[in-house]
Amino acid sequence: MKLSLAVLGGALLAVSCNPSGGDHDKISEDSVVAKLKVPADFHAERLYTPTDHEQGSWVAMTFDDKGRIIACDQYGYLYRVTVPAVGADTASEKIKVEKLEINMPGDTSPAKIKMGLAHGLLYAFNSLYVTVNDEGQADTLTRPSGVYRLQDTDGDDQFDKITLLKRLKGAGEHGPHSVVLSPDKQSLYIVAGNFTDLPAMDNYRLPATWKNDNLLPFLPDPNGFGNNQPPPGGWIARTDPEGKNWELISTGFRNPFDIAFNEDGELFTYDSDMEWDMGSPWYRPTRICHVTSGADFGYRENNGKYSPAYTDNLPAILNIGPGSPTNVMSGSNARFPERYRGGLFAFDWSYGTMYHIDLQPEGSSYKANVEEFISGSPLPLTDGAIGPDGALYFLTGGRKINSNLFRVYYGDNDLKDTALTADQSAAAARHTRQQLESFQGKPDATAINIAWPHLNSNDRFIQYAARIAVEHQPVSEWQQKALAETD
Repeated sequence: MKLSLAVLGGALLAVSCNPSGGDHDKISEDSVVAKLKVPADFHAERLYTPTDHEQGSWVAMTFDDKGRIIACDQYGYLYRVTVPAVGADTASEKIKVEKLEINMPGDTSPAKIKMGLAHGLLYAFNSLYVTVNDEGQADTLTRPSGVYRLQDTDGDDQFDKITLLKRLKGAGEHGPHSVVLSPDKQSLYIVAGNFTDLPAMDNYRLPATWKNDNLLPFLPDPNGFGNNQPPPGGWIARTDPEGKNWELISTGFRNPFDIAFNEDGELFTYDSDMEWDMGSPWYRPTRICHVTSGADFGYRENNGKYSPAYTDNLPAILNIGPGSPTNVMSGSNARFPERYRGGLFAFDWSYGTMYHIDLQPEGSSYKANVEEFISGSPLPLTDGAIGPDGALYFLTGGRKINSNLFRVYYGDNDLKDTALTADQSAAAARHTRQQLESFQGKPDATAINIAWPHLNSNDRFIQYAARIAVEHQPVSEWQQKALAETD
């Protein structure tokens, strides 16, 4: 996450007017909400301002099994939030905020942040998964960067057990980020930025052969930024609920903060640009990537980046421009009109814009269009989620600036959840790609004959999947076939 001095200055000056001394439930005309631009027939409301209550600047959130929000201060604690229903009389139904100070049996240590400093939160499998992002910046640190599982073992509605699933070496705004649930609700997906070392995996969906192998001389950053960071850049991995088996899914990102699955069960991210590269041939704007299994998106430090035209990486489906991506999420569970439910919502922190990404199937992938959904000045968007009530909840904050919790809903929030229209030809193309992806990470005697004809596919994503499938097979099985190939 990054931002210009001008934008940062504006954000720091934008402390909300609060005539009622911090109780926003009593404000009939919210000056912050009044400055938001929202589409017709949508309603926005500010539910809470953590910084008014000395609760930090919130950057991550999830909903638990009781419909409560669990949020985290970037440099502090976890908080659990019970919000009034849409349309409730807030004079009688107050918002409730509880600091989660984890008390483990037998722990007599002085009061410290037992768990917090998170960039990613997910409630699943009767547990809270927390991606801690800290390597010692906070004096209260008791646990370093990694993926942790919190459980309530005695049924008192308080977490009392912490388990480290994976130690991740990296911190800061390019460190470990979000954790999300798979579409089949059987596994977890974790995303990390380019300054997070790739840990050893139990399986690799793409061959681990990356090196700095430029033909042209490497041009190091004069400030040393990223010069010593080895490939393959930011990465996405999958694991089981207990964190026992880890599989690398995709690499080659700069700094994606979040990932999301759409209605088709396909994975997407919103990757950041490197603003210092602007004007250079290798500059890549912020972009939406369709993250297929085994994909490499070609990010390398400085001038080592792959061109999107290179066949050994995949291109973005949409280039947006300069910005600071934070959250990305599917609209599929929102009580919104169908055009919004079939796409994605992508958050840009520095320009204060929430984009709607309209996805249209194209072969085994998608083409995409972007439009502004919500914007504000300032509106430093950090994280968001569709609530169990179908409304969209989002946070602003980060870097210790003023933080807010908002809710956005359509009409009276009573649209029915109807099924989205499926594109059968696109489903068939995705099936072909997924069949090829099934050969990744393991040898299979049938792989070469099935994958080889697809190496010249006009579908870029199918062609890529075929090549990765072949590369996972013993070279002895396809060496002569490659040498004899005339196409």
